[in-house]
Amino acid sequence: MGTILNERDRAALDRRVRSLSVSSTAQWGSMDVAGMLRHLRLATLMALGEYSVPSANKRAFQVFPLKHLILYVLPFPKGAPTAPELKSEAAASFEEERAALLELLERIGTGLRDGMGPDHPLFGPLSWREWGVATYKHTDHHLRQFGA
Repeated sequence: MGTILNERDRAALDRRVRSLSVSSTAQWGSMDVAGMLRHLRLATLMALGEYSVPSANKRAFQVFPLKHLILYVLPFPKGAPTAPELKSEAAASFEEERAALLELLERIGTGLRDGMGPDHPLFGPLSWREWGVATYKHTDHHLRQFGA
């Protein structure tokens, strides 16, 4: 399983984000490419504890084995629901969103590794290592959505 905390994994995501263009189209879902980048930017801000998203209050997702299966084993399904706060309403320009996302991925990837991070709205308490995996997996999911 990849993690944003691993330099090689982070560099691979960076290359994939840079391979996107304003004309990249989704293979599923309703977001355009700038909206997807904004969605990932907001999710990364959430992972850093800089953007608040209320709890979904779904206790089953916060305990083993379901939490472990979703974070480490099963792929994120196409069309999986997301918190309304992470849905893109008005993305900045494609280039601005991409640059902001790349900066945030680098920040989280070179940041804390030990201890607990902020709570996730679905998974509840996550360690920084779990956030590293979740951020990688979420970013990978959306890059695949756009063929990157």
